[in-house]
Amino acid sequence: MLQATGIWFRTRFTPRQISFMLMLVSMICLPGMDAIVKYMSQSLPVMEIIWARYTGHFVVILLVFAPQLSKVLKTSNIKIQLARSVALFCTTMLFFQALQFIEQGQATAIFQIAPMIMTVLAVIFLKERLGPRRIISLIAGFVGAMIIIQPQAEQFTLASCLPLAAAASYAVYSILTRYLGAAESAYTTLIYTAGFGAIVSSIILPFIWVPPETAFDIFLLLLIPMIGGIGHLTLIQALQLTEASDLAPMNYLTLVFAMVWGGLIFAEVPTPSTLAGGCLIVVSGLYLIRRSRGRS
Repeated sequence: MLQATGIWFRTRFTPRQISFMLMLVSMICLPGMDAIVKYMSQSLPVMEIIWARYTGHFVVILLVFAPQLSKVLKTSNIKIQLARSVALFCTTMLFFQALQFIEQGQATAIFQIAPMIMTVLAVIFLKERLGPRRIISLIAGFVGAMIIIQPQAEQFTLASCLPLAAAASYAVYSILTRYLGAAESAYTTLIYTAGFGAIVSSIILPFIWVPPETAFDIFLLLLIPMIGGIGHLTLIQALQLTEASDLAPMNYLTLVFAMVWGGLIFAEVPTPSTLAGGCLIVVSGLYLIRRSRGRS
C-alpha cells in the first residue's frame, strides 16, 4: 500500500513538489510535538518528557539499524559527535523548559534567532566573511528577539530568555555539524545524537520520576517520539529531494504552526510584540538565506 502510494506521488508530482509537501508535514509535526510537550509539562517533570522523546527515538533507530549496528557506530570523530549530542540535548532541555513557562508562539519566535547566531559563530570559528548588509540583518534579528523578550518591561521573566539560550545551543550544534561535514555517515550522527540523549535522561530519570496519572498521559508520552520522528523523517526525505537552500525559507512555517497549535490547544493569542518581533526575525533570516544562496 505504502509502495503504491509512493509510486503514485512520484508520477503525479515532481521531486521538488514532493519535497515541499514533505517539508510542510515536518513543519506541522514538530510544533505539534512541542504543543504536547507544553501540555505534559504541566503535570510531569520536563526531564521525564525529554526521556520519552529521546528514548522512543533511540529504540526505533536501534530496531532499524540492528543488523548493521557495529558498522553504524564506527566513528573517527567521537569528540565532535559527543559535543554535537551535548549541544542538541541542551537545546531540547532549554526549549522544553521554556514551553513550561511562556507561550509556544513566543518561545518559537525567539528560537528563530538561531540561524543568526549560527552566522556569527561561522564568522568566528569557520572564518566565513560577513559584509555590512549581513551585519545589519543580524542586528535587526537580535532587535526582533529583544522586542519579544522585552527585558525592560515589568512583566519580564528569565524564562523568556530560555528560548534564546536554546537557540544559541542549537547554533553550536549546527556549527559542529557543518564542521563534521560529510566525513561521517548521517546514520552514525543520528544514532549518537539519539543515544546520548536517551542514556543521559535515563540516568537522571529515577531521581525525578513522576508516574503518569492516566492512560491518556501515557499515550501522549508515546506520541511525542512518534510525531517527532515523523517530523524529522519527512524533513530528511525533503532534503534528499531538493537543495537545503530552497527549503530553508519553509523553516519559518514552524512559527506559524506554533502559533496555530498554541491557539487551538492553549487559547494563546500572540501579543503585538511577539508578532512584530517575530516578523523582524523572519525577514532578517530570509535575507540571510538569500545572501547565502547568492554567495553559493
